[in-house]
Amino acid sequence: MQHLREHSIPVDPEVIEALSQMKLAEWIHIKDLKSGAIFLNKEASEAYSTVGLTQQPGAILGGRGFLVETGLCPFAGRILCDGLFVGRVQLGPNLWSEFHERYLWLKAEGRLHRSVDTAPPWQPAPPKALEILEPWQMVPLEYADDAIAFLKAKLQPHHPLQEQELFPVLKREDCQIWIVEKENDDGTTWHLDLTRKRRFKGHTIYAFRELMDNDELEQLIQNDHQQWLAQFDDDDLTDD
Repeated sequence: MQHLREHSIPVDPEVIEALSQMKLAEWIHIKDLKSGAIFLNKEASEAYSTVGLTQQPGAILGGRGFLVETGLCPFAGRILCDGLFVGRVQLGPNLWSEFHERYLWLKAEGRLHRSVDTAPPWQPAPPKALEILEPWQMVPLEYADDAIAFLKAKLQPHHPLQEQELFPVLKREDCQIWIVEKENDDGTTWHLDLTRKRRFKGHTIYAFRELMDNDELEQLIQNDHQQWLAQFDDDDLTDD
């Protein structure tokens, strides 16, 4: 996602939504059918009929009956397999036969899922915690109201963020650059720079932009951290 943004490649919102729901786990590949490749979850409690991006999984794996780590995600009403496989361990004939019988039983029980609508709650891996690196710092909760008042007073009356209920999340310790969220929202986040101005609909306002997702925020923090480190000599970063 970061590569696409850096190269100004447009990304369909439906693709972003699908990637956000990707479930990376170990799956048992049973076989490929014309209607889709059959996977069981590792516990063999559910079966999934998936479609590949370009090829069927069996063509990539070189056969049927593999325990693999890969990602499945909902897309356009189907379950999509991303086609990237890690840890390919092929099952022996007897073990494959047992899992194949399990697949047939699950299918008869109505537990072969062709979309996430019929599957158990689709729970992708929880996002990793955001690492806050210098010069960024969290805005302490007890100072949030003061920070909100400060930002509202600083923003020009015609600034688009004046219309939003803002909640400050992060601030650079070395300048007036903030990460703010839309309060009581599902994650709308802006980068607000009170050190720069730009033109917006005929007005001069403080620069701001919406961040697409947590990956973009993480990359921003990493880039700023590297620039912050570059101002020091190696000796300044080591203990005595």
